[in-house]
Amino acid sequence: MKWIAGALLLVNLAVGAYFFWSRSQTSARADAYSPINAEKITLLSARLANSHAPATQRNAAPQANEPICVEWRGLSETDLERARDAIKSLTAQRVLSAEELPVDRMYWVIFPPLPSETASEVKLKEFIALKVKAPFVIKDGDWKNGISFGLYSTEDTARRYMRELEAKGVSGLRIETKPKQGTAYYYLVRSEDANTLRDLDEIRATLPATTLTRVACKK
Repeated sequence: MKWIAGALLLVNLAVGAYFFWSRSQTSARADAYSPINAEKITLLSARLANSHAPATQRNAAPQANEPICVEWRGLSETDLERARDAIKSLTAQRVLSAEELPVDRMYWVIFPPLPSETASEVKLKEFIALKVKAPFVIKDGDWKNGISFGLYSTEDTARRYMRELEAKGVSGLRIETKPKQGTAYYYLVRSEDANTLRDLDEIRATLPATTLTRVACKK
């Protein structure tokens, strides 16, 4: 009987040891899956997600500065001299381009200059043979030895006449501008530096009768 009691005691101890071991394993597994440092896991997940984002989203390339164009108008003859000097001074400090343009202009239909006056006279005879009215050879200036087909008050009128000439067989024409006699002048200033506009307006303030207006830049 003693050996039976001993055997039952061993069985009970084995069963108890098994349940103790089972509970410890369950606890270990629960600990293994507990949200330890959950906030760090969240941050890491965010970093991993961002690492797969397109490069253009992570590091957007800075856009090039858009050009700024302004017209400086209302310049009298005296003001124009002062404005010219001011533009030269500003150009030494800022990257910009400036054009001195006539307020009133004419539109000139011309055939570009030829190598010599003789060549121009030959070309003129060709045009006259096409029954073109009153063209003439330009005798001096930047367009010397070119052929003039007249000055027009508007660009539309000049282009309409140019199309008429082309319909007669005249090719190679172009339209240039010429200032009207006695016209005033203004400045067209272009820069990609926003500070240029500020500096130019400070200069304009010394000539209160003039105006500075931002305009669309021509491409």
